[in-house]
Amino acid sequence: MKRFFRNAAMTVAFLSGLLALWIAITVFWMKGSVPQLSGTFEVEGPGAPVKIVRDRDGVPHIIAQSRDDALFGLGYVHAQDRLWQMEFQRRTVQGRLSEVAGAAAVLPDRYLRTLGLYRAAEASVSHLSPEALAAFRSYAAGVNAAIPRNGKPLPPEFFMLGVHPDDWTPADSVATLKAISVQLSANAFQEILRLQLLRRMPADKIRGLNPPLPQEALDAYLEYAPKAGTKFADAAAALQALAPNLATIGASNNWVIGGSMTQSGLPMLANDPHLPLTVPGFWYLAHLSWPGGYATGGSVPGVPGIVSGRTANISWGLTTTGADTQDLYWEKIDPENSLAYLTPSGPQRFETRREVIKVRLGSDEVIRIRSTRNGPVLPTDEPRLKALVPEGYVLSLRWPALSGEDRTGETLLRILDAPDASPETIKTIFEPYNAPIQSFVYADTKGHTGLILPGRIPVRDPANRVAGLLPSDGRQASHEWKGYLTGADAPSWTGGAEAMFVTANNNVVPPGYKPMIAQDFDPEYRATRIRELLSGHQGKHDVDSFRQIQLDAAERFAIDALPGLIALAHSGGADLQPALSLLSGWDRHMTTDAGAPLVFAAWMRSLLQGLFEDEAGDLFRQMWGDRPNFLAAVANGDPDAVKLCDDVRTPVRESCAGIAAQSLRKALRELRDQHGADMARWRWGDVHRATFSHTPFGFIPVLSSLFGFSHEIGGGNSTIQRAAYRYSNANPFAAVHGSGYRGIYDMGAEEKSLFMASTGQSGNVFSPFYGNLAPRWARGEYLQVRTNLADIEASAIGTIVLQPASPGAANPR
Repeated sequence: MKRFFRNAAMTVAFLSGLLALWIAITVFWMKGSVPQLSGTFEVEGPGAPVKIVRDRDGVPHIIAQSRDDALFGLGYVHAQDRLWQMEFQRRTVQGRLSEVAGAAAVLPDRYLRTLGLYRAAEASVSHLSPEALAAFRSYAAGVNAAIPRNGKPLPPEFFMLGVHPDDWTPADSVATLKAISVQLSANAFQEILRLQLLRRMPADKIRGLNPPLPQEALDAYLEYAPKAGTKFADAAAALQALAPNLATIGASNNWVIGGSMTQSGLPMLANDPHLPLTVPGFWYLAHLSWPGGYATGGSVPGVPGIVSGRTANISWGLTTTGADTQDLYWEKIDPENSLAYLTPSGPQRFETRREVIKVRLGSDEVIRIRSTRNGPVLPTDEPRLKALVPEGYVLSLRWPALSGEDRTGETLLRILDAPDASPETIKTIFEPYNAPIQSFVYADTKGHTGLILPGRIPVRDPANRVAGLLPSDGRQASHEWKGYLTGADAPSWTGGAEAMFVTANNNVVPPGYKPMIAQDFDPEYRATRIRELLSGHQGKHDVDSFRQIQLDAAERFAIDALPGLIALAHSGGADLQPALSLLSGWDRHMTTDAGAPLVFAAWMRSLLQGLFEDEAGDLFRQMWGDRPNFLAAVANGDPDAVKLCDDVRTPVRESCAGIAAQSLRKALRELRDQHGADMARWRWGDVHRATFSHTPFGFIPVLSSLFGFSHEIGGGNSTIQRAAYRYSNANPFAAVHGSGYRGIYDMGAEEKSLFMASTGQSGNVFSPFYGNLAPRWARGEYLQVRTNLADIEASAIGTIVLQPASPGAANPR
């Protein structure tokens, strides 16, 4: 028996050694996937040699003999550093995640196939101008030149998931832009949410919690709304559950001021777009240079161009406008013919097609996709989603981003070539723009400034009183779109030396502006704070004053609403007084070393739960996020908002004061359990850490820790330095959404412009540039991306030269 156990132990030890050796060899092999940063390579595509100089931060400086060759170089470095990110994004838009993730990804694949984004991207390529198509092809050639071949290792995700990338095409770049539209457009989900809320609470409470919902719009909707039945709310949750895949609510800041307010005497511009904090990050820093031009700033892997940045002539930055460009339509199926639906002019047949979803470790799924004159039909004919709409109806989606004539990518190329930002030039730049609707601020070296909201914003008939707040009626001619805003109605404003334009996902249109852009906007808190700091600055602005504004951690919502909330809870008991005193003396800045921000955040979380969990029911967790306007309305005694102060689950009628006190008491109890009884030792930074999650390994234990990371950071939900947290998350105060890119551009001092990205340049976990920028980003540091060749070479850590391949030469990559 002893010999048996000794032999068994030896066998286990031997097998363990073999496993350890295999792991070591595998890791060593995967480390070989880190790209070379120096050398000369023959490649197919460029018209002349392209030099790529990496600086000590991993930022590439691409020096080419033409703009299109510079874009070739951009495609090359994107593929070197972010190939897995590009592949995953492409598969997402194509609806091919099931080939990697199996049955778990069938539902999002079904919806992406239904939307037909990739089909539309392929169709859009033929509508690009010849010059734009050449540029897209040059970029794609650069990507393909960098893809490892001949047995060389791909980035770790490819090996671990058993995936190999196809060659990149111009359609893939157009599809990447359409994927961004998906992330930054969520109006349809607001319509679904209102429908769900109408199943649970009276309209006046919805107006208090989730405005707008005018009674006129509700009355008009109820005139034609199908009788949904008891199953609708449960089934609608299936659609809403797709929101993390199909719609990401964004938030961003940008502003521009005229030269009269700056030290250089020329305009200055700042931009910090906010998106979920992921690794690799959404943004990729790059500097492109060619004879007669250059561009520096934030690029997006998969896209040829600089999305936010500056050239020698102009600078630009963008935020999500929130324009209502999506409408859902109830389409009534023809009772006499199930292959048709009813329109104002009579029955019309559905357009249909079939597609096959290949499922890893499973059977292929054949799906039927139907479309109406308004757009694709959401796939409610499948058994799992059959209850989404009532019998005899389907739900379709109209949205300009689904167009097969999308030339948005041309805008990025026209920006690179623009001589200035005059009104005529700006009109030319944005003429091809389709979606997503963004609030672009811009400036140039001639003193021009301005704000434009380009793209297809629908014109709705005044007779359509629902106005896009709830699903429209496909049978009514008045519910059809009447075209798009053009000419004098197109939202665009110009300025000069005295101008100031600020956008922060708020309502940016001036009073009296007639066309309806949207009715759902972010609160005004960040925009208000930016204006205060711009106007209140002593002296002229420079890059340092702009940096301080971008990093401002003042919680503007707390400045406005906290006194009223403290007053509500003040008589709640002696046990609450230490916390109320701490909050009363707090400077309202969400700084990492302070305890008051933690008490504030925990109280707001608990207060929202106390106010509307009873009414929202099973919708509560998905709605349990930042709602500052609602809480401010409660603090100010707004009649609709205070109606939610009563807990409908109890026989007694509660008060706002009682719920405010109870929620603070509950929050303090939870904080003591987690952080100890000594309030003086509580720190915001202990829980508020910027948490970067890998796609897809962020969902897998052990791998999430190996591929992800976190760093302590200040800021909060309504600060300019937005580092947003989600109350419903397992870690409710972890920062999961923030400024993946920061840029500050002085048009009178180009070498002083500042840049920063949130993670690192590389998406390869073995690269030293995988997360090297994250701690510096969290501390509020910036980079100066030099454009002077001598400065670039002085900080170089590697130089690649891409030589045009000789006829018949093989690509060594």
